[in-house]
Amino acid sequence: MNKILIIDDDARLVKNVSTYLKDFNYRTEAAYNGTEGLKKMGSFSPDLVILDLMMPEIDGLDVCREIRKTSCVPVIMLTARGEEPDIVAGLEVGADDYLTKPFSLRELQARIKARLRRPAPPNEVSETKEDILSCRDISLNPSKREVLKKGSPLTLTGTEFNLLWMMMSQPGIVFSRDKLLDELRDRELEPFDRSVDAHISHLRKKLEDSPKNPSYIITVWGTGYKFIAE
Repeated sequence: MNKILIIDDDARLVKNVSTYLKDFNYRTEAAYNGTEGLKKMGSFSPDLVILDLMMPEIDGLDVCREIRKTSCVPVIMLTARGEEPDIVAGLEVGADDYLTKPFSLRELQARIKARLRRPAPPNEVSETKEDILSCRDISLNPSKREVLKKGSPLTLTGTEFNLLWMMMSQPGIVFSRDKLLDELRDRELEPFDRSVDAHISHLRKKLEDSPKNPSYIITVWGTGYKFIAE
């Protein structure tokens, strides 16, 4: 039974979401502000977090930043404002996905299912040296879902790991934003969806020595991104 922590100051929304998700055999726990939510991260140890953007005391962005200091748990951000800057801000602090209020409970459940499904790379058969991808100072182990830089582990979200694996497995190949979205998300593409840019930016901050002058993940202007192995 997967455990889901819902952090939102809207008690009615929390109740409706909790009741709906229990029908799908999820165990839920509620927190009605950011401070309480961070405490329950330790005591409840959720498999996924549903996090509201706008809350009193500590807003969702700061809560997500704190979560990402210690955990790679999938985070779905809820926002009452659907403007692109708000969505990108959530993704840049480490959220994996977002929903704009009001939202369909059926869609939320589909997003949760997609985020809890940890897709294995194709043709993964065993944990061998051949499975591990190595490029300069970076090594990626798909079986362990582990990334090392100069031997030290990097803390990546599930989305960041999948992005890196896709590009490292085909170095030099240009991936369009639409292609990356199509591969990573179990939802229809939205017009002008810039969430991939936010995930790439966050990934570069962890991967690159100089994120503003990247040497691994290169932008191909007007097209997308590619990974440089040499």
